[in-house]
Amino acid sequence: MANILYMDVTIFKEEALFLKGMSFIPTERRNKIQNFKSLMPARLSLGAGVLLKIALNRYGLEDKIDQIETEEHGKPYLKNTNFHFSLSHSGHYAVCAFSDKRIGADLQRIKEKLPQRTTKILSDTEKAYLDKLEERERIRTFYRLWARKESLSKWDGRGLRLPIEQLSFVQDGILQDMITFEGKTLYLREYSDLLPEYALCLCNETGFFTGKIEEITAESLKNT
Repeated sequence: MANILYMDVTIFKEEALFLKGMSFIPTERRNKIQNFKSLMPARLSLGAGVLLKIALNRYGLEDKIDQIETEEHGKPYLKNTNFHFSLSHSGHYAVCAFSDKRIGADLQRIKEKLPQRTTKILSDTEKAYLDKLEERERIRTFYRLWARKESLSKWDGRGLRLPIEQLSFVQDGILQDMITFEGKTLYLREYSDLLPEYALCLCNETGFFTGKIEEITAESLKNT
């Protein structure tokens, strides 16, 4: 079962909420945020950190936020617990997916145009699939594919080290929600209705995604 917390980080325009959010997160992330030269990246990083803190609260692990470590390839985890999480942000939203099983999550804001270079993202089969679609649907589907690939790479832990252009989520002309990867069957779940202008996808080994979805608003953060 996977749970999702999400947040519109523009709430941190309010100074009191920004300061409260900063009090939630470890020193390392606070220092990183203070070194950002632009407001939106700082707010996105803060939003992801705050959501993680709230997710830990849900598991009764709020005092362990400073104990998060990283695996060999950089995937963060909390040692000796059954708490697994994945963070993502794009546009002006941050997301934290958490579960008792390994999980990957990715959020992509759907832009007006395709990136100039897509060769490092798409397989030949996926490119052929997109070429058959009308322009707007082609753009939307591209970001859906990108979110799928990134969620798998975050599940795996290798991130950008993983050659995602070799993964294909199109088979027999159909977009797939399941893929065999290095001998394992992985499942993907999109949440297209949650944030219509974004592609949000989760990846896990179980195929069970039904959990609680909760937006953390300015009001709910004030009461946290």
